[in-house]
Amino acid sequence: MIDLLRAKATRTRVSNAIYTGFNLLLPVAVLLLVRLDPPYLAFAIVILSKWRILALRPRFWWPNLKANLADIIVGLSAVALIYLASSSFTIQIILALLYGVWLLVLKPRSTQHGVLLQAGVAQVVSLVALFNFSVILPEFFVLLACGLIGYVSARHVVSNYEEQYIELLATVWGLFMVELAWIMYRWTNVYNLGLPVKIPQIALVMLVIGFCAARMYDFSKTNKLTKSMLRGTVVFGAALLAIILFFSSWDVTV
Repeated sequence: MIDLLRAKATRTRVSNAIYTGFNLLLPVAVLLLVRLDPPYLAFAIVILSKWRILALRPRFWWPNLKANLADIIVGLSAVALIYLASSSFTIQIILALLYGVWLLVLKPRSTQHGVLLQAGVAQVVSLVALFNFSVILPEFFVLLACGLIGYVSARHVVSNYEEQYIELLATVWGLFMVELAWIMYRWTNVYNLGLPVKIPQIALVMLVIGFCAARMYDFSKTNKLTKSMLRGTVVFGAALLAIILFFSSWDVTV
């Protein structure tokens, strides 16, 4: 029995070492493959890294895919942002390191706050990547991608609770993001920090609204939601949105 437990512990350590090594190599591989313009191979290796989705019986493929969508969109967005920063190899290295932090530090978290952080990162990173390329993408594709990003982010949060209407809530959030994106696609405000990657305003707006919505949802599910908490969250979110919108240049770019 002791030998069996030791063998199992050894296999676990070996599996963890392989998993860690793979997650260390993946950002390096992405960085190197992005240098091969166009970066199709970099996108492909991110998709292929999720091969374990198909390692089980076919009836588990769709649930596994939905459970891994947040990781997939972060990986694809990382490739897009690294490619966007092709003019600066230093920025590309920093972005690859941040992707490594996602894989090794953020993604393994399973606490409610950890899952909330994962969803927030997935939503912001994906919107930043998408709107940096929105000038060369059809409007329909941008709106469709925003809906998918919203659905994935909301589902990632809600599925961590005992929730009966997971798909409904995730779909509603996705539709809300589509509506907001339809407006902000025509007034695309970006914050130029002097870097190859610009920060679109919609990413910050959705971060604030998403944080407030997730906070109130968490309080409601844990029976901690009070009028004072609700009022404080709404005031906090409204103040942040006012600051973001006030310090923006509203030049119409249809």
